[in-house]
Amino acid sequence: MKKLYSLFAVILLAAGLLGACGSDTNTKQGKNNKQQEPKSSEEAKTSSFPVTIKDGTDKEVVIEEKPEKVVSLIPSNTEILYSVGAGDTVVGVSEHDNYPEEAAEKEKVAGMELNIEKIISLKPDLVLAHGSAASMWEAGLKQLEDSGITVLVVPDAQSFEKVYETIDMIGKATGHDKEAAEVVSGMKEKLEEIKKKAADIPENERKSVFVEVSPAPEIYATGNNTFMNEMLAAVNAENTVKEDGWVKMNEEAIIALNPDVIITTYGYIENAADQVMERKGWQDVTAVKEKQVREVDENKVSRSGPRIVEGVEELAKAIYPDVFGE
Repeated sequence: MKKLYSLFAVILLAAGLLGACGSDTNTKQGKNNKQQEPKSSEEAKTSSFPVTIKDGTDKEVVIEEKPEKVVSLIPSNTEILYSVGAGDTVVGVSEHDNYPEEAAEKEKVAGMELNIEKIISLKPDLVLAHGSAASMWEAGLKQLEDSGITVLVVPDAQSFEKVYETIDMIGKATGHDKEAAEVVSGMKEKLEEIKKKAADIPENERKSVFVEVSPAPEIYATGNNTFMNEMLAAVNAENTVKEDGWVKMNEEAIIALNPDVIITTYGYIENAADQVMERKGWQDVTAVKEKQVREVDENKVSRSGPRIVEGVEELAKAIYPDVFGE
């Protein structure tokens, strides 16, 4: 069972999903053909629509009117929608959505597969897909487009700057440009505070860290050129894994790395830190010997949305509790 959980976790990470078929060509057509009241000259001046956005597939997507009903296919998109003030437009989400609380109560339309029939039945003005799953859902997204629904593929952000850009993109797509800018500004300010505090940590007190994203028996860790690596750098911690991407590790190699701190990021196993501490042969690993094995909220550190800076702060507290407080 653990092996299945491990494989599933890595699939979710790769697809960004921690992120029945049918068609109705009249759904959007009916909306587009309805009588439109003329806008006043003042409304015309302030309206930001139509807007054209180059999405995560390099396609120019035109959004004719401010969306009133939006379907989000991945949790990070949903969190962004709520953070910029577009939460009241959300009518459908993925089965992994759990934040904010009201998002979890929306219609579930996506898991590893899309429920095309249900999405179309919700009559959305806009579907927000995601670059991490665009190829997996290519056929389904094409069906939605063929039914007349506007689909915007949000890029798979793998850096702070790219997260800021996706927030701005969703703000523009939903008519919440100003709110999106405010969210980004707040995130940048908070991140700089964390970096400034971390910069004061003496070099001889900086910790080496092993980040375990999937448990034994098939252990995966985060390496170089990943968002997590950038997050570790932000808090002045060294990633012990030097290979690129998500790396499958054997226990002997991890023991040899001898990290000062071990971080677990999977939430589907209770007492994950205790299980690491109890592994045979790990008793001399510094992190185990000094009881520096910590769990962090996987949603905050893995979802490329507005709470990612909270994830950085959680990492900082887990790695440097004396500096950042637990």
